[in-house]
Amino acid sequence: MSSSRTSSQTYDKNSIASIYEFALRLKNRSLADVVRLPEGVTNVRDRGNLGSLVETYYFQHKPPNDHNPDFVEVGLELKTSGVVKGKKGEFRAKERLVLTMIDFNTLAKEEWVTSSFLHKCQRMLILFNKFEKDIPVINRKFVMDPLLFGIGGPEAEHPQVKGFENIPKGELETLKRDWIFIRQKVLDGKAHELSEGDTFYLGACRKGAGGPKEALRTQPFSEVGAKARAFSLKQNYVNRLIERHVNQIHESGIFETLSVDEATHETFRNFIGKSTDELAAEFNYFKKSKNQKGYLRSLALKILATAGAGISQLNEADIEMKTIRLKVNGSPRESMSFPTFDYMKIGTEDWEDSSFFEKIERKFLLVIFQEDKDGIENLIAAEYWNMPYEDRLEAKRVWEETKRRVGIDASKLPTSRENRVAHVRPKAANGKDKALSPQGQMLVKKCFWLNKKYIASIMESIVS
Repeated sequence: MSSSRTSSQTYDKNSIASIYEFALRLKNRSLADVVRLPEGVTNVRDRGNLGSLVETYYFQHKPPNDHNPDFVEVGLELKTSGVVKGKKGEFRAKERLVLTMIDFNTLAKEEWVTSSFLHKCQRMLILFNKFEKDIPVINRKFVMDPLLFGIGGPEAEHPQVKGFENIPKGELETLKRDWIFIRQKVLDGKAHELSEGDTFYLGACRKGAGGPKEALRTQPFSEVGAKARAFSLKQNYVNRLIERHVNQIHESGIFETLSVDEATHETFRNFIGKSTDELAAEFNYFKKSKNQKGYLRSLALKILATAGAGISQLNEADIEMKTIRLKVNGSPRESMSFPTFDYMKIGTEDWEDSSFFEKIERKFLLVIFQEDKDGIENLIAAEYWNMPYEDRLEAKRVWEETKRRVGIDASKLPTSRENRVAHVRPKAANGKDKALSPQGQMLVKKCFWLNKKYIASIMESIVS
């Protein structure tokens, strides 16, 4: 290790414990603090390059150029991940953790227990570095102890090593189901329709250059090209791993043993059919006023709280909960809104970088209340839903048309009559809640809404 300032320190590549202890020495130091990097090293500001730099210059280990884990001798994958300080001073993941590229043709031939994904990522060592925008990656400090954990499940032989953590059975089952779902889409010839909203913890994230000129990948059961994707742990799930690691949290409740969807359905099952009055009495939580905003959402959160870690589990899976109110005839009382957009910013954005795209790519938990003939609202269903591919294309058309019109006249944007999925209309605190348009006008803030008729079609598929 002649180029390293830690030349007197060695480790055993055939021992996970030795690798982990060596990684611990990086805590509170940056790569540049412990390694003398050669002048030829480039792209040191590249966030995706830090892992290979650490492995090459700190561990003095050449990463394999295949689907084997980095330390193939012990089946251990090395990852680095950026973290930022949260509002309460806690560390939180800056972004999702990308694991390995998806080869659609290979994936179609695999089974979970022998998959290339599980082979590569069954055991992982994650080093967390504090993200600071203007500081090169080689100068960013590693914080917290490294996280050493396994996702191989009970059937895998995990080492009795200090610091080694096995994820709970429920999380393993969720990861497995996510992988199976992604594979099934490939088998159905729909790799081009993949969305991060398809799954809970394990995402199929975009990994290509983006834009219309991006080279598409082949898929085995369709002639349609698919955009490059990679398996990744979703950002909020990484946050949960960090929280559990730092605070040594032990999972409790049914989410510990059941997958997210199983646990959610089991939690709501005991409350389906109850009126809002019955739920209010059960939780001793009553309306503060007749038109209290967010009251039904609060009731739904109290139901989830009966499952122990239920609320945090939804956050981990990047799930957005929406309460839906139906009239007696089953039609929705209102459209579904999203955050307001910036008139000045939308003209400079690409679709896949927009907040609307990010929102509709998610998975939603729809908690549905319906009014009966006596005017009483009853909880009738709680189901997961994410927007189908064809509908996401429609939403994209609305966004692109909105972007075009904002540059011409931001006061005249797409209505619900122009598209079956979405439209644009005001969403403001009051008439004075305005923003500047490219035409120099102060206009009431607007956002994208899902149409009432579109929501009604979703409801028909869920409650019929």
